[in-house]
Amino acid sequence: MDTIKLIEHMLAKPYLFTGGEDLTALKYFQFGYDFCLASNMILNESPEKYSLLPADWRLFTEFIRCSLTYDEPKADWYDILMTYFGNKEGYRMFVNYFDNFRRLEIRSYKRVMLTDEQQQAFVKITGLDKYPTVFYAVELADGAGWLSAYETDSVIYQRRHFFKDESALLEDARSLFGSELNWFSVTGVSELNFKKPVRLELNKISK
Repeated sequence: MDTIKLIEHMLAKPYLFTGGEDLTALKYFQFGYDFCLASNMILNESPEKYSLLPADWRLFTEFIRCSLTYDEPKADWYDILMTYFGNKEGYRMFVNYFDNFRRLEIRSYKRVMLTDEQQQAFVKITGLDKYPTVFYAVELADGAGWLSAYETDSVIYQRRHFFKDESALLEDARSLFGSELNWFSVTGVSELNFKKPVRLELNKISK
C-alpha cells in the first residue's frame, strides 16, 4: 500500500487510526508505516505513471507551501500545519489540503523543444548526465499552482517542485537551461498524457 492509499484509509476511520482529529498521531502513524517498510526492505511503490497527475505524495509539502508562507526549507507538511493551526485544527486543514491535492486538474500547459546548447547548459548547470529534449510547464486549475517536467529519450522527469505562479516556474526554467525559452502553449485541456513513464526527480536539483 502506498502512502496516498494509507492516508485515505486513515482519514476514513480517524478514531481507529489516530484516536480522532489528531495531526501528530496521523504524522507518526504514517512515519511508522514508512519506517517499517524501509526496515523490512519493502518498496513503497505506486504503479508506473504516464501523467503528472495524480500528484506524487512527495510533492504534498510543496503543495502546502504554495498556500502558506514558511521559510524553513527542511520543514515538512506537518511542521507547517502545526505552526499555523496547531494539532486539532491542523488535522482538519490537512484533510482539506489532502482532498484538494488528490483532486488537482490541469488547466493548460506549454512546452518547448530544447536546443543542443540548452541541453548542454542543463548538464553543466545541474551536473546530471541527462539530456532533456523537451520541457513542460503545466498550469493547474483553480489557481492551485504550476508543475514542470523535462523529457529525455526514455523517461519524463517531473520536477520536485510545486510552483506558486508562472513567473516562479519560468525563472526556474531559465536557471536550468541558461537562457530564455521559446514556448508553445496548449489551452483548454484537462489531461497531459505521455507515452514514456513519468518519474519524480530523486532530489531537488541544486543550481
